[in-house]
Amino acid sequence: MSGELVLSTRRDPDFFALYEMQRGVAECWVYESGGRPSGLGTILVREGWNEGRPARVGYLGDLRSGFRTSRERGLLRVYGDLLDDAVRRHGCELFVTAVLASNTAAIHALVRRRAARAAQPRYHLMRRFSMTSIQFTRAVRPRGDRYRVRVATAADVPAIVALLDRDHRARPFGYRYDQGEFEHRLECWPGMSLGRTYVAWDASGQLVGVTSAWDPAAVKRYRVVAYRGSMRWMKLAFNATCGVLGYPRLPEPGHDFRCLYLCNTSIQGERPDVLRALLERIYGDFRHSGYHFFSLCVYENDPLAPALEGFTVRRLDFHLYVVTRSDVEAPNLGAGRPGFEMALA
Repeated sequence: MSGELVLSTRRDPDFFALYEMQRGVAECWVYESGGRPSGLGTILVREGWNEGRPARVGYLGDLRSGFRTSRERGLLRVYGDLLDDAVRRHGCELFVTAVLASNTAAIHALVRRRAARAAQPRYHLMRRFSMTSIQFTRAVRPRGDRYRVRVATAADVPAIVALLDRDHRARPFGYRYDQGEFEHRLECWPGMSLGRTYVAWDASGQLVGVTSAWDPAAVKRYRVVAYRGSMRWMKLAFNATCGVLGYPRLPEPGHDFRCLYLCNTSIQGERPDVLRALLERIYGDFRHSGYHFFSLCVYENDPLAPALEGFTVRRLDFHLYVVTRSDVEAPNLGAGRPGFEMALA
């Protein structure tokens, strides 16, 4: 990811670990040119929800191609046949994928329609969203104590699962929390635990919010390649004050950010004050723990966005697309929050 801050995503020592911790089927396809791998893409299919009904849903990730392959369009020529075959084999008609908004080359190649691309899968814009990172910097004053937020315990699991299940049944591409998704994550995601899962209760004793702070370092990390332009001076200023204010220095090139993702997030009624209470607790618990930031998915016109006011944030913009076969028109999936787990993208 290029810009004034240049990052690379690291998946060593096991590239496939990110797939293996998920339920369902994962296929990583490699395109060869001249006897050498020059492109790849991954298809993941799982059980889920669409329009309130059980459905097989898919995710397309890690689509990459070398410069020569991009010019020859070799990978895109076989992409349509590959997706058609996956639809037949897995019984999955709809896929979701995320593309960096600034990656105009990918958007033009994948989204724009023309006669030469008639057999290419169709990309239908579903939502715009930001990977919104809350920086651990200055202290943030709590707004109030309307909700009781605490770390989850084993006794909370049935209520957590019930809340997540109700929520995801109404989401396009929702997860099957009724089939053990939450318990699977606790068991199979490295670093996922009840000790880092937070629950918010209202005055009547009802669970109104849940989220888990997950460290992805075992399967995915963000490494600094370079600081450019104004980021060079920002880094110097930031690091000069971090010792006084108690937050970690920005990593040098060749080193990784320490970060958390918010996963298993469900807020009853999309109430920003509930999310705010959860964010304040997580911020307080991890501010002096050596992490640089924690990230959550914020959609365009998101009713939860006011919860971030007063935090120091950085945003990385993405487009979320529904991908179909070349002969399928744009599906109507409604306006609900997608069942998209940004941490897995």
